[in-house]
Amino acid sequence: MLFRAAFTLGSIALAATAAAAPSWHLNVQTYSFHEHTTETELHNTTPGLGLIRRQANWLAGAGVFRNSVGRWAGYGYGGYQFPIAQLPAGALRLGGIAGVTHHYEFNDGGPVPLGAAVLTVPIMRRLSIDLVGIPRIEGATYNTLNLSLSWQFW
Repeated sequence: MLFRAAFTLGSIALAATAAAAPSWHLNVQTYSFHEHTTETELHNTTPGLGLIRRQANWLAGAGVFRNSVGRWAGYGYGGYQFPIAQLPAGALRLGGIAGVTHHYEFNDGGPVPLGAAVLTVPIMRRLSIDLVGIPRIEGATYNTLNLSLSWQFW
């Protein structure tokens, strides 16, 4: 059911922006800063690779990564980002995403809701830093600030 909801959200986002030219980005996940907890050992090294499709202010993404409990997992999401300032390298963007991931202890490793605030900071014309703030959902996720790099290849 969560996968269907994420797919529907992504489809609506893409259909709503059909007139704008899309861009494709390779996302390299590098590191996550987690809240301190004694509940479980959380790993800050969370490498991963993903693809992001941006069209107007909408975005959709999917990929794989080593999650904070040390398991390889997949994810998919859709979202929206507002341009909040124009920097020399491009627009500084702030928004949010919603989707699903898996391989956490919640739900026996099954689908887990994914929601986050996303700040995209351009550092060069085709290279950005993405800061993803994931809120704590009791029993499912921990407060996390994820750092990744995005390179626009198309």
